[in-house]
Amino acid sequence: MNNIPYIDILILAMIAIFIINRLKNVLGKKTGNEQDIVEKFSRNKTSFKESPPDQTTVSQVTKDKVKDVFFHEDPKINSDLRKIYNQDQSFESEQFLDGSKKAFEYIIKNYSEENLEPLKALLSKSIYKDFQSQINARMKKSENLDITIIGIKSAEIISAYLKSNIANISVKFNSEQVQVLKDLKGKIIDGDSNQILTIVEQWSFSKNLKSKDPNWTLEKIEESS
Repeated sequence: MNNIPYIDILILAMIAIFIINRLKNVLGKKTGNEQDIVEKFSRNKTSFKESPPDQTTVSQVTKDKVKDVFFHEDPKINSDLRKIYNQDQSFESEQFLDGSKKAFEYIIKNYSEENLEPLKALLSKSIYKDFQSQINARMKKSENLDITIIGIKSAEIISAYLKSNIANISVKFNSEQVQVLKDLKGKIIDGDSNQILTIVEQWSFSKNLKSKDPNWTLEKIEESS
């Protein structure tokens, strides 16, 4: 009877040892991920690289936008104008046409008034020389050419191309004008001040897309049908 307490203590000790070994086996077991966990929490924020999904998305949106841009009903001209747009995304065909019509009227007005100085930035060297020689020829004959633009009936882009950084666009103008040739006293030599002429011409403009100059330059004037 006196040995019973010792037996109880021995049994309790064995149970305790069993429980400790079980806990040690479970809590002390290695999974192989300890080093990865330590590294993840010990890294600086600068070691993490930001993924580029936003950049890729923006780039893709830009490309899709370029593909969807519409400039002209003619597929060939539309494609050529898109090439210009790809280098200068401020380009808009309607804006260009509005500017070309203003240039058309401004150039003709100053040419008629024999005032070429304001046109230097808008004319190519060859066109400027042609205008100057025509004016000089009339001055030698003591003649003046009066041109009045009644209105521009239509203006449409009929061709475009891009060579290196130089964009070229041709516009067909259909305008109504009164053209009268007079002597220095104002007497009409040729033409009729009451006659409205329908003038159809093709004006070709060029621009260096890398230049900061926003102006397009008139390169050529041709009669058109």
